[in-house]
Amino acid sequence: MHPVNPSSRTAILAPGFQGTRTARVFPNGWDESAARFQPQSIAAPVEELRRLAQQSIQLEHSVIALTYEEESGLSVADRELFWRAFGVPVFEQYVDRKCRLLATECEAHAGLHVVSGCDEFRLERETCACGDRSPRLSRGPRVEELVELLA
Repeated sequence: MHPVNPSSRTAILAPGFQGTRTARVFPNGWDESAARFQPQSIAAPVEELRRLAQQSIQLEHSVIALTYEEESGLSVADRELFWRAFGVPVFEQYVDRKCRLLATECEAHAGLHVVSGCDEFRLERETCACGDRSPRLSRGPRVEELVELLA
């Protein structure tokens, strides 16, 4: 699910996802075939995005940081690094270990809209600035929320 419409030519740099008409999966990360694809957007785990931030990759649309269950959310420092490196908006998408989308960040960047699951988290239920009324995960690292669950 691309966070901004219309969706752009996206390279998904992680195994387990399915490609679409506009998105191709590169399970081994950034390589020559991903570069030849000339993506306008990249979706990748945070570690892969940190590695790519050291290269001169030009994007036109967005960066999608994939965060996984039991991991912390996208940090402010990483968000700033990716903005400086790629010069495009950064969106977080929270997925489970089977690469199913659980929550996705909208253009308002006011949290992650829940798509499925996430019942174990404290959710924000007021209408988002984007107008979406679906519950949202708080923006910021989910480590604090996991600590609360274990307490």
